[in-house]
Amino acid sequence: MTIVHDFVEEWIEMRSKLQRQLKLLESGEMRTGPDVAASARDATIIRIRKWIDELNDLLKQYAHADRT
Repeated sequence: MTIVHDFVEEWIEMRSKLQRQLKLLESGEMRTGPDVAASARDATIIRIRKWIDELNDLLKQYAHADRT
């Protein structure tokens, strides 16, 4: 059986990866190519922000359980 701590560790890793990707997209360092419209890039940024927010909410919910 997986303990809560394992989930929390994985969520932290996912959040870190998403934050790095978001930073690259926002800075323009991640080249999307000519076939990807700016609106698609902007929509991706919005989605990644939402995922980060969701992970933050999960981490807050499970922070107490992880300490026990």
